[in-house]
Amino acid sequence: MKYVCNLCSKVVQADDITIHNTTGVNGLEVFAICPTCLEKYLEKTKAATEQNEDDSERRKMPMKW
Repeated sequence: MKYVCNLCSKVVQADDITIHNTTGVNGLEVFAICPTCLEKYLEKTKAATEQNEDDSERRKMPMKW
C-alpha cells in the first residue's frame, strides 16, 4: 500500500510512513508524514507545545495590581 505525504506530496510505501492523528478546529485530522518531513514536523509540533505550556503557565500567575 502506498501513501502520499501531507507535507511534501511524495508517494511512499506504508512501511516508511508515519501516521499522526490530531484534533484540530475541524475535528480529527490524520497526517501521513514521510521520513524526510518527519524531523521538521516534530520540531514544529514541539515548539507549538512549548508555547502553549508557557501561555498556560502565565495565565495561572496571579495579577499584581
